[in-house]
Amino acid sequence: MKNYAAIVLVVCVAFLTMAAAPAHAQTMIKADVPFSFSAGYGVLPAGEYSITRVGGQFTLLLSSGERGIELMMPNTTEWRRDFNTPKLVFHRYGDEYFLAEVWTTADSAVRQLAVHPRERQLAKAGVSPQVAVVYGAPPSANGN
Repeated sequence: MKNYAAIVLVVCVAFLTMAAAPAHAQTMIKADVPFSFSAGYGVLPAGEYSITRVGGQFTLLLSSGERGIELMMPNTTEWRRDFNTPKLVFHRYGDEYFLAEVWTTADSAVRQLAVHPRERQLAKAGVSPQVAVVYGAPPSANGN
């Protein structure tokens, strides 16, 4: 119950932030993910996704058609300039995928996401992940 309350609080703060400051929302990547995957606390279906930074601290994951929405805060952010294509990095265990990193060219950042509880279970069981990369496209000049 305690975790549920924390999740509700984070979602409420995020939506209030988005409503109060829409000028701070910035689409950073658009990508077509060909498989369902876990991100944050949810499992999202395959589809076209936009990664949008909201208020500098939050990353909002939103599919086209609003089939899946997940709000995530990165664990760490690293700035680097040695890549020129945005991408999403997934850890794959069999047929389960977990979003692990978001590489954005808009601000030359690599955002590492928290390890999903299910991924932690698989790692403890001794299952080794494979890496799957989905290359994205930077947003168009008008920010969409």
